[in-house]
Amino acid sequence: MTRSRLRSSKFAPPSLPSISRRNFVALCCTGSLLLAAPPPTLTIGLNVMFDAGARNGNGLSDAERALFLAWQEKARSQYANSHIAFDVHFTEGAFLRTQGYSEIPERFLLRPTINVFVTEKLGYDIDRERTGGCSIGPHPRWQKIPAHPFFKTFLGLADAKETTLPHEYSHHFTLDTVHNPSSARNVWADLRNDYLLWRQRHGAHIKEFRACAKSEWARPTSSA
Repeated sequence: MTRSRLRSSKFAPPSLPSISRRNFVALCCTGSLLLAAPPPTLTIGLNVMFDAGARNGNGLSDAERALFLAWQEKARSQYANSHIAFDVHFTEGAFLRTQGYSEIPERFLLRPTINVFVTEKLGYDIDRERTGGCSIGPHPRWQKIPAHPFFKTFLGLADAKETTLPHEYSHHFTLDTVHNPSSARNVWADLRNDYLLWRQRHGAHIKEFRACAKSEWARPTSSA
């Protein structure tokens, strides 16, 4: 019995400091707040260009400009659920130069931004499926198309819907536009992004849209 008592005393665990119920609740609440703290907001730089060559050089109408601005506001509201904001810059006078392919003269394009070109209707070389939108990233020279270092989104108002603009942004945010995927992977990216956008519209925070955090046109800012 003596040996038993000595063995028990030698290996007894040290006593833990007592903690009051109030301190315990406060500690739990502090931990919950730390876990629930939102991530830093990602601010995305946009360079928006309204096609000055549309309608035989008369440019887009006030109604068409207002339509884009309404869609941009909806995109802003939806992406706020993923703590993504937009810093919008407008460049006037931009147009598409067509010479076998459509090209925005480089003097209208800005870095580090996503360059958003808004027109009445996109050409088939940009939008063969008539979705009203197309997004591309930097690429080397390909056939007749020269190399360029810019990120671009094209929006054709006649074919686009209010969901088109956030969809096109999603391709930049998930880094689809830094790769050169096959047609099958493009289809998969469209389906994946549409599902993520549906969840985001219903209030979900989508971490996949923050894959662009280290892109040249994205900068973290305080959530406060």
